[in-house]
Order: sequence, then C-alpha cells, then structure tokens
Amino acid sequence: MADSPKRYIPSYKRSLEPPPMRVTPRDRDIIRAIYRYRLLSAHQVEALLFRSDKSHSKRTVCQRRLQLLYHHGFIDRLPSPIFLGEGRQPYVYALDNQGADLLAPELDIDRAEIGWQPKHNEVGTSFIQHTLAINDVHLVLTLLARAGHWQFTQWLDESDFRTAAFKDKVPYRTQGVRMTRIFPDGYFRLQPPHLKQEAHFFLEVDQGTMNNKLWQDKMKAYYQFRQNGLSEQLYGTRNFRLLAVVNSQPRLANLKRATEKVGGDRYYWFTTRASFDIWQPEKLLSTPWAIATQDTNRPLFD
Repeated sequence: MADSPKRYIPSYKRSLEPPPMRVTPRDRDIIRAIYRYRLLSAHQVEALLFRSDKSHSKRTVCQRRLQLLYHHGFIDRLPSPIFLGEGRQPYVYALDNQGADLLAPELDIDRAEIGWQPKHNEVGTSFIQHTLAINDVHLVLTLLARAGHWQFTQWLDESDFRTAAFKDKVPYRTQGVRMTRIFPDGYFRLQPPHLKQEAHFFLEVDQGTMNNKLWQDKMKAYYQFRQNGLSEQLYGTRNFRLLAVVNSQPRLANLKRATEKVGGDRYYWFTTRASFDIWQPEKLLSTPWAIATQDTNRPLFD
C-alpha cells in the first residue's frame, strides 16, 4: 500500500487542514513560555528550550513544533519586525485560543482568568521590538541561572506592574496635583553564590525613541523612589540598581549624561543590547557597564 501524500502546510497563513499532532511535554513547555514572556521569536524559543551543539538539527525540530502548534491554534504568529539590510527575521509567536484552553487547567485557574484575549495579539511593530528586546534580557538571566552563575529569584515585567497587585508599587513623578506612574520594563532579583544578600534591579530597555526630558523624568522618579523609602518598604532594598539597556554606544553616552544632570548616581548602570546575547549568555558576565558619575566601567558583579 502506497504512503499517503505529504500534506502541504502553507507558510504565511494557518492551514484549514493541518497534519495531525500529539501535544508533547515539550510542546507544553513552549506554550507556557510564550504565555509567560507574552511574545517570543522562534530563535528565542530555540535558545530557551532547544539548546544543543547540533544547532541545525535542533532548529529544525523547534521550527517544526512551532509550525504545528501554530496551525493547530495553540499559538499565534505575528508579523516579524523588519530591519533594513538584515533580511527575513524569525517568526514571532504569541498565545492563541487552544493554548489558553490548555494552560487554564494546568495552572489551576478559570479560563476567564488566564489573562489573555485575542485582542492582546493586535500589537504594532514597536511593541513587538520592545518586548523581544526585554525578553532577550530575561532569557540571558534565565540561561545563566541554569548554568549555576546565580539564583534568579524573581522577575516582574510591565504586564505584572499593570496588575492590581503591583500598579501602586512603582516609581512615580508628580506635576502639581497630577501623579504619573512609571511602569518599569522589568524588576528582578539575583543571588550570586559569592554574595550574602540578593541584588535588586529595575530595568529600562531603551529603543532610542524617548527624548531626554522624558528619560530624565523617569530617572528622577527612580531616585525619589529610593530616597523616600518606598523601594525599601515595597521591595526590601534601598540599594537597587537601575539598569539601562540601549541600542548603541552614542545613545548610551547621551543617556548617561542626561541622567547625571538630574542627580543620577552610582546606582544607574548602562550597557548596550549586544551584552545580552541569547546564544552566548556568558558574555554578560564580563560586560563592562558604564556607571553614572564614574569614569571607569565595571562588570555587573566583581
């Protein structure tokens, strides 16, 4: 008996008749990761869940599983950001209905409380770029924790800060009677083996689109958050570092100067996105960070 012909799967739209699939434990890991990170590129999924010295074979497996999960409605595929001169970019994935249905019982919550709706996938290019850049930071920290360089004890991102539990636990700035909350791109705690206490960090991933005045307002809000004791009251530390991750060295120098002009001190650290390489996470360990008010650069942990 002849084999049935291989079923064609379209590349640019969801198949009405996808090939059959069995949801594996690895598939569930993919769906959970995409849900937690909100958006992940195919390369980010591969770096997180399919790491191997045999990169081509693992990439093929990763792409195949993402393809099947997409065509069966577990995850959605979003338009990839386009960068001039860089060619085709990897697909970007978000949660979809079948994935939300699968996750709800696994997380032991009602389907309505999963915190995802189809409209959440209707996002623009700038949001996708920014989210993927933040997730590069998150992924590198996670991969270094897996390798034993530190314990990664907490991560919060902007979506967490906008929930009822955290929206009043953020820095803010005031103009007259008006208060404007600052929702950080991230907050995390690390516990390196050589330190007795956890290190606390707030994160800002700059896309180069914010003018210096708005940036300075943010930095003043973080400074006030420390000085008025709110960071200690809410997060257990006055000595958090603000980590600024930017696109280029000229942008870094510009924001460092702007931060120093409004009182930014040794708690404000700057580096470029190149420091967070999901394929070579160990680069971060030796990356020299620029520090406000200081001429010498230092690694994150000496």
